[in-house]
Amino acid sequence: MLETRHPTPKPILRQVVGWVVVLPLLVSFLTLPFPLGWFLALGSIAASVYGVRFASRHASRSVTLFAWVISLLNVLSLVMIGHASVLMGLYRISWFYWYPYYSSWVYWNF
Repeated sequence: MLETRHPTPKPILRQVVGWVVVLPLLVSFLTLPFPLGWFLALGSIAASVYGVRFASRHASRSVTLFAWVISLLNVLSLVMIGHASVLMGLYRISWFYWYPYYSSWVYWNF
């Protein structure tokens, strides 16, 4: 028989969002020298993976899916842009369209 899960309690949902979204965002605001910055970014990805594991054990399937998607986007953001947070990566990309000098260059070249 299929197991039905109850809706996720708010403290567990907050903890999952904290591990998967907030912690990588806070880590992306820090600037450290070369090897330490990469270790911090990898630690942020490890925390995001822990958030997925925590969600799979304690939260509903939809929260677990949310954690998986955001963690994968965090990894893609680290690989492609160099920031371990998808929110900071989106900010950096959109900054090129907001800043007047770069926005005209992006507009005329793409």
